[in-house]
Amino acid sequence: MESLLQKIRKNWETHQLSVFKTKPKNKKSIKKPVTLILCVSGGCDSVSLLHLLQRLSALLLLKLHVLHFNHQLRPEADHEQAFVKSLAEQYKIPFHYKTAKHLKPGQAGLQETARQWRIEESIKVLKNIGADCIATGHHADDHAETLLLKWLRGTHISNLQGMLWKNPPFIRPLLNCSKNELRQYLKNNNLSWMEDSTNLSSAYLRNRVRMELIPLLNELTREGLDSRISDLNEQSSLFREWLDKEYAEWRIAASSAESKYDCTISLDDLDTANRLLQEEIIYKFITTQTNMELSYKNLRNIFELLRSGNKQWEYSLSDEWKLVNSGNELSLQTKLES
Repeated sequence: MESLLQKIRKNWETHQLSVFKTKPKNKKSIKKPVTLILCVSGGCDSVSLLHLLQRLSALLLLKLHVLHFNHQLRPEADHEQAFVKSLAEQYKIPFHYKTAKHLKPGQAGLQETARQWRIEESIKVLKNIGADCIATGHHADDHAETLLLKWLRGTHISNLQGMLWKNPPFIRPLLNCSKNELRQYLKNNNLSWMEDSTNLSSAYLRNRVRMELIPLLNELTREGLDSRISDLNEQSSLFREWLDKEYAEWRIAASSAESKYDCTISLDDLDTANRLLQEEIIYKFITTQTNMELSYKNLRNIFELLRSGNKQWEYSLSDEWKLVNSGNELSLQTKLES
């Protein structure tokens, strides 16, 4: 059975998680170290990431930096920051931290606001120090949770996927490692980490998926959930690739593609596509122009109107936007235009 270190090294090579800088010299390329930012919270996942990549840094030619986010939402936040700083100092790795000034316990959309803040601040640090990429400690359990959350909240089957190995500048080297594997690695090597008490709170849907739904699904599938998730993720990814290809070809072939598609959709052009592609066309048209989400229920309602035989109609998408059928084309209008 391969060790966790061997698995991470294999992941690095298989998924090409970093691109080496090259400099021509005597017609040969010289590998240069990759500057990699590690996002470390102090929890089991990110602490494992730090220890593993530190051990592999010479082999993989990595120049590591540690980045910690202090959300200032819990009493132990400063203690966690000090703990992560001590780990960085132990390995003589440059330490960076960012402190949130705008987050308040219980505020609406707290988790998403915090996530966006971390992304923005990570990219700022990347640019400031000239780093190549940013590694996070997301693992196989997070991958399954993400896919299940998408299903619970509602998404098109072509988007029913978990996390990506690479989403530049972010990479996820632990994506096929389970939480138990990471915890066991730390225990076997007498390495400490800190527990985030909010991970046990049932106030967050992701926590309930992790603590309640996934154990039940694992039981019902006789520990086959990982395999089911992997199959569904692969099938959905292939479907998404096919839809993207068909959509691109339709845009080229449609007579209105170059001149009018950004503003309207010709119903004649729409009729040249099959139903699956028609859904994709209208979905992209609406979401791109309005920057709003479109539920499948709304998409289905639009197609019922298209099949109704009515030549002219309006469909309310939000307080601001409506879709208008003028007889031979669909257009988007703000309600202020009415």
